[in-house]
Amino acid sequence: MDATVSDPSPVRVALVDSGGAARAVMQGLLRSEGAEVHAFAYGDEALQALADGLRVDLVLVSRHLPDMGALELLRRVRQTPCCAVLPVVLITGDDAEPLRLSALEGGFTEVLLRAVPDQLAPHLRVLLRRQIDRQRGRILLVEDSPAMAAATAEALAPLGMKVEHVLRAHEALERLEQQAFDLVIVDVVLPGALTGLGLLSAIRSRRDDLAELPVLAYTGYDERVRRVEMLRRGANDYVTKPIDADELRARVSNLVRYWRLLQQVRRQHALMMRQAVTDALTGLHNRYLLDDLGPRHVRRAWRGGEPLTAMMLDLDHFKDVNDQHGHDRGDQVLREFAERLREQVRPEDVLVRYGGEEFALLLPRLGPAVAEGHAERLRQAVVQRPLAGLALTVSIGVCVWQPAPSPGASASAEDAAAWLRGLLVCADRALYRAKGAGRNRCVVDVVDTVPSV
Repeated sequence: MDATVSDPSPVRVALVDSGGAARAVMQGLLRSEGAEVHAFAYGDEALQALADGLRVDLVLVSRHLPDMGALELLRRVRQTPCCAVLPVVLITGDDAEPLRLSALEGGFTEVLLRAVPDQLAPHLRVLLRRQIDRQRGRILLVEDSPAMAAATAEALAPLGMKVEHVLRAHEALERLEQQAFDLVIVDVVLPGALTGLGLLSAIRSRRDDLAELPVLAYTGYDERVRRVEMLRRGANDYVTKPIDADELRARVSNLVRYWRLLQQVRRQHALMMRQAVTDALTGLHNRYLLDDLGPRHVRRAWRGGEPLTAMMLDLDHFKDVNDQHGHDRGDQVLREFAERLREQVRPEDVLVRYGGEEFALLLPRLGPAVAEGHAERLRQAVVQRPLAGLALTVSIGVCVWQPAPSPGASASAEDAAAWLRGLLVCADRALYRAKGAGRNRCVVDVVDTVPSV
């Protein structure tokens, strides 16, 4: 059974503001962001509309109203059925910190400072974005009683989230593999081999991000031992039957908000990690990724006696490109050179921009003959086609390490990092010889012991 909102509808806003001009400005800004706005000049009008069944996702209320204070309106909104967890935002022109803290302490979701439209619009956009995210929330309800599931879905309907119902714990595990959810609500007493408590343990024992998926447990037994056991198994929160609709909505809203914030932090962290190891100009990885992945390839080669090849590639006379054609043209050359290299490497190879016009390649399981042929293909890939309209060449230094097998042995992180540096130094020395021999050529060294640095 699904109680669904398939596509997020426009965010419905109740705007309560007695100032005609200010209300019109706010109304225009909200509508320009796609919101559906219901405007009121008096608090009583807004409260009556909510009592008569007006469904909104957000209330914006001016600090001063002709018939009541904003705090009084907030109190009465909270007493209105289905509005106990409705976000209520105070609009004020006073940016004093004591006022803001007092408003938050009084129960307002947040405080919006009245400002000129250009300054106010981004704040409204953030508010509406949060509501849209909430509408897109997906809840997996695990309940063996269809009547109880229907009552739960009905209680959650004002939140605008999608509720998917399954009868058994093993069905829930299958759905978690197939679909992304923001929350699991589970009855801890379920029939079958896997109970609700077992489902909790199964989720928490996963080795992926779903191990932290919020779980709200509910039960008909309000016993201390059972509550402690639910929390010990990993429940984030619990409710007891019969369910109080306002309490359920409040707990669900908090848990979904927690999960969304956690996902946002994860995305930001992943972005920062990508940026930390990515060269902004070429889109290739930078040398920091080589420092991270390189020692793993070094240890694997050392243990198994497999060849490991390092290449250093440097565009010839690149300084002349910048001097004669400008740095923008030089940047274009580097981007096309990076793309040319990317076309030639295998998935397991590590290609990085090492610095300036110098690039490094680490190629696992590549012996001397194959490595020399591969380096020559890379050189030809540059020579045969211009880069950014310029005929250029590249010099390549190659170092092939052929260690003796060391089965069962282990190398420390310090040793592996030192061997990687030695391998790159060996390739760099070969590159230096290629430059000295007239450029536009490959020089290959084969070693069984990595030079110490």
